[in-house]
Amino acid sequence: MKKRLLTLLLLSLPGLATAAEQRIDYVELGAKLLKDGYVQRAGNALEKVDVRRDDFPFTRYYTLKGVLLHKQGYPALSNIFFDEAAARGQDNPAIQLYVARNHWQLQEYAGVVEALDRAGEKALENRQMFVIRAEAHKQLGEMEKAWSVLDAGIERFPGYPRFYRQKFYYLVGLGFYRQAVEYAREYLAAGEHDPEDYLAVAYALRENRQLDAAAALLEEAVLRFGHDAKLIELLGQVYIDGERYLSAAQVFDRATLLEPGFAHKAAALYLKAGQPVRALQLNRRIGDQKAKFRQRVGIDIHLDDYQSLVAKTDALERYGLLEENDIVYAVGYAWFRLGDFDRAKAYLKRVTDDRLFQKASHIFKQIDQCNAEPTACI
Repeated sequence: MKKRLLTLLLLSLPGLATAAEQRIDYVELGAKLLKDGYVQRAGNALEKVDVRRDDFPFTRYYTLKGVLLHKQGYPALSNIFFDEAAARGQDNPAIQLYVARNHWQLQEYAGVVEALDRAGEKALENRQMFVIRAEAHKQLGEMEKAWSVLDAGIERFPGYPRFYRQKFYYLVGLGFYRQAVEYAREYLAAGEHDPEDYLAVAYALRENRQLDAAAALLEEAVLRFGHDAKLIELLGQVYIDGERYLSAAQVFDRATLLEPGFAHKAAALYLKAGQPVRALQLNRRIGDQKAKFRQRVGIDIHLDDYQSLVAKTDALERYGLLEENDIVYAVGYAWFRLGDFDRAKAYLKRVTDDRLFQKASHIFKQIDQCNAEPTACI
């Protein structure tokens, strides 16, 4: 099949060359253009070769076509030409690195390992080849071999952080979280890293519910990159996942200096943590007035400050918040607590949510009891 495809490809080349073209060695021209990075022009040159020449360098031609097709993103065709070149005596181990990358793109992991074995020492000179060999072994279910490859890579290229990151993900996948964190720290200490590197590791830990480890790593990252809002937000979210609401509130509180939009979340967390006064202070920083007043209703109820709540009725009406069941119920409840039953009933009758209407019905009964026996509600 491969022979037939090669024959068809060769027959598709121009059959005749002009006298001027015959003076140009298009194989060598294609080689030079490929080396200089002119892939499209190299392809045009290699299409003009005359394969009928008695001395045509098929081995070199097939090799160049393999490289060209690899660069053009045709891994399967590329390997067909490399195989033919090898059959004609091409034994340059560097070519096997192209073959390995082609197999990698095709997800042919056994082929990756075989090509790198054929490359020998040449594969050991390229740290990226350790990466794909290890991953190929992992995909083949050969975790011990994958681990050994990464160990060998670290020994040969100790400053390359990718090996530590790869080990980290393998350990997380296997459930060895303590060792995973150790490798993550080695990875992050092995060179200059940006916030995205910390985020990637922390996300993996969080997804696997390793919240303490994720928090410790993010705390370190925030100290190092205090200006990065994504790091701060993820640290706060990890605290929330662990129900450390006060810690989360404090993180988002500090973050308002960078991003004022965090004020709403900080206030909500302070309220959840049982610190309504601090929640109130953060609430005052919220720029979105509708969101500000919506949240303020909850704070007033938490503080039992019903007088303050009903004083906001005009503002709640202005921002359309009295169209929301939770808000209109809260206003009605506030009037009930203040003893103004007529106003309480007027607002509670506007509730349409089934759950809240049941609660409103209970208040209606209490109002009826109070009207029947006023001394019972003193």
